Amino acid sequence: MSDTKLTYTVLPGSVYYTRDNLNPSRVLLTIGGSNATDEAISIVGFEIQVPVNSVITSKDALTADPSSIVPVSLQPLDWDFQQVDDGLYRATPIDSDATIAPGQSITFQLQNIIVNQSDGTAILKIRENSGDGSFPEDSKQVVKIRSKLDITSFNPNPAYVSSGASSTLSWTTEAAARVTLAPGDYTNVKPNDEVIVQPGRTTVYTLTAYGEGPNVSKQITVSINPPEIKKFDPSAGKVDAGAKVTLSWQVDYADKIMISPGDHKDLPAQGTLEVQVWNATNFILTASNKGNEYANKTAPVGINPVVINSFTANPGYGARLGQPIALSWDVRSAVSATVQYGTINGISQDKLNNGVMSIIPNSGVAYTLMVNNELGMAMRSLELLPMPLGWNQFTSSAPFGFPELPLVLNFNTAIWVMASNYMNSVYRSFDGYNWIPVTNNVPWPTRSYAAGTVFNGKMWLMGGLGTDGSYRNDVWSSTDGNSWTQETAQAQWSARRSFGCFVLNNKMYIVAGLNSGSQPLTDVWSSSDGKTWTQVTGQAFQNGRSAFGTVVYNGKAWVLGGVINGDDKTGKPVNEVWSSSDGASWYAQTGIKWAPRAYPVVGALSNGIYLGSGLGADKKGLYDMNRMSSDNKWSTQRGFQWKDILNTAGVEYQDALWFLGGAQLNVNAANQNVWAYTPSV
Repeated sequence: MSDTKLTYTVLPGSVYYTRDNLNPSRVLLTIGGSNATDEAISIVGFEIQVPVNSVITSKDALTADPSSIVPVSLQPLDWDFQQVDDGLYRATPIDSDATIAPGQSITFQLQNIIVNQSDGTAILKIRENSGDGSFPEDSKQVVKIRSKLDITSFNPNPAYVSSGASSTLSWTTEAAARVTLAPGDYTNVKPNDEVIVQPGRTTVYTLTAYGEGPNVSKQITVSINPPEIKKFDPSAGKVDAGAKVTLSWQVDYADKIMISPGDHKDLPAQGTLEVQVWNATNFILTASNKGNEYANKTAPVGINPVVINSFTANPGYGARLGQPIALSWDVRSAVSATVQYGTINGISQDKLNNGVMSIIPNSGVAYTLMVNNELGMAMRSLELLPMPLGWNQFTSSAPFGFPELPLVLNFNTAIWVMASNYMNSVYRSFDGYNWIPVTNNVPWPTRSYAAGTVFNGKMWLMGGLGTDGSYRNDVWSSTDGNSWTQETAQAQWSARRSFGCFVLNNKMYIVAGLNSGSQPLTDVWSSSDGKTWTQVTGQAFQNGRSAFGTVVYNGKAWVLGGVINGDDKTGKPVNEVWSSSDGASWYAQTGIKWAPRAYPVVGALSNGIYLGSGLGADKKGLYDMNRMSSDNKWSTQRGFQWKDILNTAGVEYQDALWFLGGAQLNVNAANQNVWAYTPSV
């Protein structure tokens, strides 16, 4: 028995619940308060408490989700109806003086109540605020009744298919008047039925049953694995430009496979593809299924920097004018290449890595190979000096000008001239015509009649007659002609001039010469470093000698001509030829026909030893040319075409014998002519 002033009702008194989380039963409760007396009733308001439990299967609770409930006043101008706590709702008059006439009612609603999924009875409590300090209560029950409507089964067969393949969906229901299936257009399905579906991608199907009570739905999934790229790898992460790389892959669950860049389509699920790579490339494998699901994977391939392994000419040294020369190259990772001289000659793509180009240059020339890829450029040059046969004058105005005999060396494909009287410069020339001053301030004291050689990648200068009249035995070396290192200030051998120097058996040797007392020497010394010298023999020849020529030919050192029994003013010129394979034992050659001489110009060319020039017994210049072949037999070649030159130095260069430096006969002026004799090979 309730003591409330108003009579309260809650409708409906029973509600259905479902067993469907996706489509739960949602109900609306109407709460009414009526004046059933003959007198007007005044109240301050009332509260209604809806039983709530977070467990959706609670029997005593109406709902587990009070947040979904929407309170609504059906007389909003007179009464306000609001939630004040979870499951607690309060109705209050908008005017403080609210009077309800006899027979009059006030009505409120609780909309969108999600009903708990269990049968049972929920007791709703109504507490009235009478305004006199009393709070009488009334209780109303709402019975939860299970709906007979149900989906008893809903299954796919199979649950996993390939994209676009078929699966059969079947179901059974209870108390259903009709069903719907989504997604898709299935208009004629029955409460107990099956359909065939062909999903392109993983799809969730929802079956909804309609009948007595709230709708019931159930979902199943037909799964389609999206395209899966298990492997996509290049055979190498970096390759030379233009090289081929093999791409390998393995893909599952795909209908279409392609690789870009390039037109590589309709590829198998597993395979390899050989592609050519010119630039750094990100290869992309794209796999797709019929549902337009995609998977991508990249395989980056970089390129190596461009490298010139070699750029050579054959013959690159000692070529003859008019003779074809083959330029060849070995290049790695080039995209484009040119050989440049005057005009640019492009290299075809099939010859980028290795190729040969035939040329016939008509003068000294430098060819430059330039190769490129996206990472940069590499260059390499080579100089060629095809020599005209016979005697040829290359210049009459060489920049060096001292009448004393200079040191002339063949080093790094150039002629080097130094050490003549007060000359403190070093000159270099590739072609005998253009002379470049490498330095004008040599660190070693100026001198003449020094000796030198090329050994272990360096030029060596030693001994000689200083401009102050002193005889020297210091040793200097240089890798560039500009910077010089003093290896020793005083070698173990005595100071001397007009002596010989050669390289044999991986050592440097010095031989004979004139000492500071102008006495001819017969000793031989060797060194492997220019610092420490060891005497090989003290008596190389029967007589001491100086002003001779020295060459190495056929594994032996040769001493040719020179002066004995005195210095170059008082001594006797000879035409002796001595040879040694070890620097210790020397053997004389007999049957020499050419004229005796001091300071001959000698050189070992590819077809023999050549000897010319020098000063005869009459102190005048000689103009013949003589050749010793590989069988040690001498013959006379065509002589000089120039006259009145004495004290001329010489050197083998470009398989020709060069004459330069020294003085002009009679006037004692510096010789600025440069000549060369080039024999045919």
